[in-house]
Amino acid sequence: MSFRNILLFCLLLAASRLSLSAQAGDSVYILTAIVYDEGYHPVPASHIVNMNSHQGSVTDSLGIFRIPVHPTDTLLLRNIAYHDTLVSARLLLLTKHITVKRKYYPLPEAKVFEWGSTYGDFKDALIGMPNQKSLGESMGFPVQDPDYIPFEMNEAYLKSPLFLLKSPVSYFYYNFNKEAKSARKVYWLNKNLDKQKWFDEILSLESVSSITGLSGDDLQAFRSYLYQEIKCNINCSELQIYTEIYILRDIYQGMHGIEE
Repeated sequence: MSFRNILLFCLLLAASRLSLSAQAGDSVYILTAIVYDEGYHPVPASHIVNMNSHQGSVTDSLGIFRIPVHPTDTLLLRNIAYHDTLVSARLLLLTKHITVKRKYYPLPEAKVFEWGSTYGDFKDALIGMPNQKSLGESMGFPVQDPDYIPFEMNEAYLKSPLFLLKSPVSYFYYNFNKEAKSARKVYWLNKNLDKQKWFDEILSLESVSSITGLSGDDLQAFRSYLYQEIKCNINCSELQIYTEIYILRDIYQGMHGIEE
C-alpha cells in the first residue's frame, strides 16, 4: 500500500472518530433526578430550568423531576424556600440528585394589639379599662414595686454629685469599698438573669445560624467576631439585636469574601 493511501486512510479514521464524538456530545438524554434538602428530605414544587435549551420541569411531591438534557447543559433550580442552585447536567446524569440549602428571610417587626387595629384604639381601650387587682392586693397585702431598686444598689445615685454632697463618707464607702461594689455586681447579675439568658439564646449557635444562614466553620468564626463587635446588650430590643447581627454579617462576609 502506497504512502498516499495510508495517509488517506488515517484521515478518514480520524474524521469518523470526531464525528462519533460530536454525535455523543449532541445526544439528548431524559434525565430523571430527585431534589433533597440538607436533611435529605424530598423538596417538592421546585422549578428546574435548562439554561441552554430553556426547557423546564417541576419536582413532584417526592422531589422527582424529568427533563431532556445534553451532557454539556447547565440546570438552574429555583424554590422560594431555598437558595438558587446551578448544577451540571453531566454530573446529574451520574449522581441523580441535587442537594439544596434552605433560605432564611428577615421579618420586619410586627405589633399586635388586642383592642382595635390602631394605636389610638388601643390607647382608648386602655384608658377606659378598670384597674385590675392582683390576689395579694385584693387581700390587702403590701405590693412591691417591680422597678424598686434598694438605695445601696442604685449605681447612678451612688455615683452622683448629689450623694457626694449629702454624705461624702458614704459616697467614698459605696464607690471604693470592694465588698460594697461586689454586692452591687451580684445584685445586678441576679436582677438581669432572665434578660441575660434571653440575650444569650439569641446569640447561640443555632439562633445565629438561622438568622444568618451560615454553618460549619463560617458560623463558628462569625460568632466569635459577633461577640467582639456587637454593641447591643440586654437592654436592647430584639429587633435592634437582629438588625445589628445582619449588619455585622454583611461586614464579615465582605471582609472574608463569603457569598450568599
